[in-house]
Amino acid sequence: MKFHRFVKRMLEITQMFPLPFWLALMIVLPVSAGALGLWLLGQRDIGECEAAKTSPTVSDSTRLYCAQVLADRRDAEGLTAAIQLVNAIAADHPLRADGDRLIGRWSNRLLEIAETLFQEGKLMEAIALVENIPVGTSTYEAVQPRVQEWQAIWTVAEKTHADAQAALEDDQPTVALAEARKLLRVRNQYWSNTRFQELAIQIQATRENRRKMAAQNRQQEQARERLPRVTTTSNLLSEWEKEQETEAATHLASAKKLAAGGTINSLREAISNAELVFAGTSQYPQAQRLINDWTRQIETIEDRPFLDRATQLARQGDLTSLQSAISEANNIYFGRALYQEAQDKIDQWTEQVRQLHDQQYSQPSSPLPTNQF
Repeated sequence: MKFHRFVKRMLEITQMFPLPFWLALMIVLPVSAGALGLWLLGQRDIGECEAAKTSPTVSDSTRLYCAQVLADRRDAEGLTAAIQLVNAIAADHPLRADGDRLIGRWSNRLLEIAETLFQEGKLMEAIALVENIPVGTSTYEAVQPRVQEWQAIWTVAEKTHADAQAALEDDQPTVALAEARKLLRVRNQYWSNTRFQELAIQIQATRENRRKMAAQNRQQEQARERLPRVTTTSNLLSEWEKEQETEAATHLASAKKLAAGGTINSLREAISNAELVFAGTSQYPQAQRLINDWTRQIETIEDRPFLDRATQLARQGDLTSLQSAISEANNIYFGRALYQEAQDKIDQWTEQVRQLHDQQYSQPSSPLPTNQF
């Protein structure tokens, strides 16, 4: 009787929902279960690989697998952990060659992240991050010059900013503006954009206050002299804006003329002139576009030989030549005009290296000769 009541109750429940509901449920449940299983498996992998970072007994094959799992997160912490795991594999282990190629790629990504941090104004974080790049990699050779470059840029930017602030405190806004404009030439977005704009706002406010005070004094004098003419602050600002427009047009015309030379030196001089176009003028957007174009032209001229040499090496098709090609192409670092083209070729050559390794290890060894009786 109990079983009959159970069956009857189940029939009542099924009648409460239409047939499409039950069909959809039959489809969704297996899919959801599968997705949940994959998610749990991924979480398990991440958890085990987090533990592998500090385990001295983990196998080298597990180190390589877990390193790839951690690197797939593509953040600084994951990439650093991945490099440390693979770098612990013995130099004579068969997996070390594959590991070194991965370390090279992950080191490049770390350098990309560090460059982004530097451009955001986080110099010390950028330096701390590149210290995780192992000695002996092609990327490591570029780290010390890059850090020195960052520090030199930072030192110049700090001094320029301090000089502008000192001039502003001495009530010399024109001198402060001249110093502030030097920040536009600094190869760091934090200083050339954020800090420059802060200074420009301060300088503009100071100049406006001076003009207002001058206008008020003149108005008082004119009132005393009963003169009909009245000088306003807006007129003074208008005159200053016209001066800025004229000056910007002159700098931009000079920059274009220099850029026509097409050499690295002429392009750099063109950029220096275009950087003198002050933000807020009508020529400023065009000047910024031209600066970007000319910068990429310079980078292309400088880096094309690396890529050409790498391509020539890769055409030989053997393992040593391909690895040399990858090392050569890695000289083109993140943010440069040819970076993406270089990375695409590196991916292609890395796949060729992997295939050559697979062929080498998959070839059966020659059978031992049998004894003849």
